Amino acid sequence: MAIPMGPMGTMGTMGPVQGAMPVGIHGIQCQVLVPVAMVSFPVSPAPSTVASTSVGSETGSEGMISRQSSELVSETDGTPASPEQRDVAANLTGGSGIFGCVWDLSQRSKGCRHVQEKGTTGGEMLQSCGDLERSQLSLELKGHVWQAARSACANYVLQKFIQVLRPQACQFIIDELLQQKNEVTDLARHQYGCRILQRLLENCHVEQMEPVVKLLLSEAMTLVRHSYGTFVMQVIFDFGTEEQREQLGITLLEALKSSSQDENCAQVLSKALQHAPQKETLATAMVPHLPQLARGRHSHHTVLPVLQLLPEAELNRAMTLLSQKATKLWASRYGRLVVSLGAGRFHGGIFPMIL
Repeated sequence: MAIPMGPMGTMGTMGPVQGAMPVGIHGIQCQVLVPVAMVSFPVSPAPSTVASTSVGSETGSEGMISRQSSELVSETDGTPASPEQRDVAANLTGGSGIFGCVWDLSQRSKGCRHVQEKGTTGGEMLQSCGDLERSQLSLELKGHVWQAARSACANYVLQKFIQVLRPQACQFIIDELLQQKNEVTDLARHQYGCRILQRLLENCHVEQMEPVVKLLLSEAMTLVRHSYGTFVMQVIFDFGTEEQREQLGITLLEALKSSSQDENCAQVLSKALQHAPQKETLATAMVPHLPQLARGRHSHHTVLPVLQLLPEAELNRAMTLLSQKATKLWASRYGRLVVSLGAGRFHGGIFPMIL
């Protein structure tokens, strides 16, 4: 005698399992019935139109993959993507799931690292893809450049794309920055924004960056003394044109009158002594300030380059000035470094006398 157990909610009706052995319960012969839903069968996954949908379970715990990864649409008008775009998406994702959600991921701490790992030449995906695919990914930041440049997370993604893209592919970033010309110098003073300008100056052609550099040089006097702006101005000496370096050198000559002890300005001076067309003139103008510069954390790096650029008459004058401040130099941490390093390069004057 079989004892029916009835339906179990949404799991469906139950049927006897084939081959079940009768079990005696209180002297009654019965068959144990098992719900069909409890028996597991291998199920083939439904075909996906986008490769990125297969990784939802892998990254869902981090909450990084948005619905965009399974619904690929055209970036320009929001219409469904063409077969060609879907082919590109399939090649791009390769199981990484970042195509279509780069901006969304870039705004999060874990997500921005995920994009950087997959979005650089060191990443396992872009190592084998071409320039077109890289450009496709970077264009997902179009319209968000200003926000990304000021974001604690997204600025790293923007920097990485600038480094791996060809210069011309970065033009949309430059164009978007120039849409707000009055804020470009503010970006140079921003904690994260200054990094974007540095990467652009390092990786783009000087012709591309000329409008941006022109805006930066218009406020060079304040930027060379700013804690973040100073880094942008240093890169102009490294990658700018001869004309841009000369214009910045003129600004530094004027800044010496009021900023000789400014540590941020001193870092730009170090670059100027290497690259400025008028570096000998600049070195001569710095001679009266050498005793103060020799005791600064950053400015002490400028003293020996200045002495190496000076003609003999000016060198003797500089040594005299330093000798007059010998006691203060030896009492200063950075002054002692200047004396120790200079003793091996200059014979006579202050250095042998102190040692």
